[in-house]
Amino acid sequence: MAIIRAPEWGITPVPEKGRKLGGPDYFILWSSLGVGLLVLSAGSFLSEASFLDATLAIVVGSAGGSMLLALAGKIGSDHGVTSLVSMRPAFGIRGSYLPAVLNVMQLVGWTTFEIMIMARAAALLSGNTIPYPVLAAIFGTVVALLGIAGPLAVARQWLGKFAVWIAYGTSAIIIATLLMSPGAQDIITSPGKGMSFFTALDLVIAMPISWMPLVADYNRFAKKSRTAFWATLAGFALTNMMFYFGGVLLGTFDVLAIIVAMQAIFFGFLMLLLLVDEADNAFADLYSAAVSVQNIFPHLSQKHLIIGFAAFSTILAMVVTIQDYETFLLLIGAIFVPLFGVVLTDYYLVKRQKYTEGMMFGNKKGVAWPAIAAWALGALLNFVMSPLSPLYVPSMPAIGATIPSLAAASLAYLAISRIVQRPGAKLAK
Repeated sequence: MAIIRAPEWGITPVPEKGRKLGGPDYFILWSSLGVGLLVLSAGSFLSEASFLDATLAIVVGSAGGSMLLALAGKIGSDHGVTSLVSMRPAFGIRGSYLPAVLNVMQLVGWTTFEIMIMARAAALLSGNTIPYPVLAAIFGTVVALLGIAGPLAVARQWLGKFAVWIAYGTSAIIIATLLMSPGAQDIITSPGKGMSFFTALDLVIAMPISWMPLVADYNRFAKKSRTAFWATLAGFALTNMMFYFGGVLLGTFDVLAIIVAMQAIFFGFLMLLLLVDEADNAFADLYSAAVSVQNIFPHLSQKHLIIGFAAFSTILAMVVTIQDYETFLLLIGAIFVPLFGVVLTDYYLVKRQKYTEGMMFGNKKGVAWPAIAAWALGALLNFVMSPLSPLYVPSMPAIGATIPSLAAASLAYLAISRIVQRPGAKLAK
């Protein structure tokens, strides 16, 4: 019953007595969230690039993306607020509603993929003796219970004492198995199939970027903001590099093939892997989906929202496929890279880390159009410059979409802010 009685923090700032997580907690949390079968799947797309380009993209994308992730988390730990509340000074209170809706959509997508891959893998390991819908319902229930328990309980009780050690152990086994596989040498020496370094970079950086709309939801519980920043950066970059590299070694094979190959030796251990490595990711998605809704409707019950999203995602996992996962990753980058280009620019450059409670919860509930305009410009540029986008213009320079869209949104917001001086005040309705 302790889970049912877990506190709901909502979107109000976390008081000092509620900020209980230290550097080791955040290293464990974010390194664990960088572990997963879906990360292997994302890494396998990089087999289309040369091994050198893929490796360089993994290092640069993981380090750069994790830096952006940690910077976004620092806003939350500086002020004890959620990710969506941290957007309000730039976008306005009502202006933060659109990012909230888009965030809920991506989080439902992530939860669906997580439940799907756990259920598919468990079905294979059990020889399909347990029906797939039953397994999906079981995993959906597990992640719902973790979501209800909340970040403090999951970080301290689930991850810190148990889950993270299973995650680290199984990670080492998977990477070692891939390195020793017969096809590993062929992949390392392969010239690739035409994917450029910058396209590979877009796919790598999409993973830490996908966590940016969630990071402050957890980093708001930090004892010390600076410590949480470095622990988040190091923890996520480490495992993101490891699993993207493992995905490259996996090549074009289905990510579940590695589980089937290992099941004779590690059957029971791999069942723990499925529950541990993926369930904590799905928990984070569910919890933040509920918090994002509370940004618009603060009086709704967090527990009820988590249960509802878990049930909906479980149903989706029974009817959709994973074929469009690569497109899903690129779409996340197109939306959230320029979004946080605006948010980080507003906090660190325009307002110089001097957010006030009035900016986040004050009476000015309008839309800050400078931020919306800069975000829209960056998103459009991302769609036009991504080679895998239907709007791609082949004559554009082959420099990927992430860096140009991030820079465009940031520079556009800086320029408009200089003209308006106080964008949230003069151009808000």
